[in-house]
Amino acid sequence: MSSFFVLQKQYEDLARDEIISISKSYDSKSSVTTEPRLVMVSSKIPWYKIASRATFARHSGIIAGTFDDIIKIDCSIPRPETFVCRTINLSSKSIGSSLERQVGAILAKRWGSKVSLSNPQVTIYLIITDSTKYLGYADSQIMPVHPKKIIKHPHELDMKLARCMVNLSQLKEGDVICDPFCGTGTILLEAESMGMHSIGIDFDKIMCKITKKNLVANGFDSRVINSGYEKIQDIMGEIDGIVTDLPYGISSRSSISPKKLLQDFISVIPKRKKLVIVYKKGLEVDGIVKAKKYEIYRHKSLTRVIAVS
Repeated sequence: MSSFFVLQKQYEDLARDEIISISKSYDSKSSVTTEPRLVMVSSKIPWYKIASRATFARHSGIIAGTFDDIIKIDCSIPRPETFVCRTINLSSKSIGSSLERQVGAILAKRWGSKVSLSNPQVTIYLIITDSTKYLGYADSQIMPVHPKKIIKHPHELDMKLARCMVNLSQLKEGDVICDPFCGTGTILLEAESMGMHSIGIDFDKIMCKITKKNLVANGFDSRVINSGYEKIQDIMGEIDGIVTDLPYGISSRSSISPKKLLQDFISVIPKRKKLVIVYKKGLEVDGIVKAKKYEIYRHKSLTRVIAVS
């Protein structure tokens, strides 16, 4: 059975690869088909498990098939008591609002079910691309739940991007992530909220205290170590992957340049460990030259890069 995930317009490449990474983390044999803003996954993993983790998926559910003529639309979808039809137009052509009304009337007659706009048992999705018209459905709306942050910092990593980075690591429940520049604990919180374990390292005692408070507020007991990033060498056997936001500007509090910091950090990471790191654009160094990269535009003087290797 295939699942579908309609992506947000922002960061489409990142959003697509996040879905693929999540599905591969659970099922390495997952088969993926993509169209602009649409990812379809054939896997033994149910769609809602992927959707509960995915940051940039707007709609998700099960692909029931395709259609051309709405009169002959397939009714293999389990009969609901109530339903609603939603059109998602991903094509380059304009599509009127009448399609979902027409399909809704046809299905209501065939099923003997009622249309409910406010509280449907099932949502029927009419997903239109330039090549195909897909019929999908979902019996619930699944969205990721972010942990709460009782203490924040103005330069901290956005929680959505932090969650996406954790997902790109292809780790799953029970695996251990390390953030050697943990700051206020954003990455640790997102990893723990998805059932992973985490270890944070930060040379700033104040940041370590803030991280611990944020973790405790969510009932998490991640290990937080007040030390430099070199400490990661001592715990390398305990972790499955590294996900981190390299400090920059006034957040770095370091006497060395950002490029030298990145270079020194990369040099202590064994190649066999999964690494997802975000840093300021322009700091390319050996060790991540061949990494898959995604640019995150912030403003005219700052573009950040997420590298996955």
